[in-house]
Amino acid sequence: MVKTEIIPSENWNGFTYVFSNGWSVSVQQGDAHYCKVGETAEVAIWDPKDNWYAYDEESNTLEASSEDTYVNGHLDADQVAKIISIISRKKVDIKPENQ
Repeated sequence: MVKTEIIPSENWNGFTYVFSNGWSVSVQQGDAHYCKVGETAEVAIWDPKDNWYAYDEESNTLEASSEDTYVNGHLDADQVAKIISIISRKKVDIKPENQ
């Protein structure tokens, strides 16, 4: 099991959630991001193997990104909460080292 963390961004206005299932969600807000400060945020999603994912707002699902990195921009508070809910409930795909 991965230790859960909320890591503040060193160079940006935001943070990264690391969940016990190993998945991560980065929520950023600032002039250098795809957002409107105070209204929307930029969100990045990746799995324990550092594969990046896109959030499909219409179907409320995740899709693997074909790019090395990917962010969803201009997401409102409800959309950010949906992403966090989806990611936090993902099952752990990695077996512990002793199994």
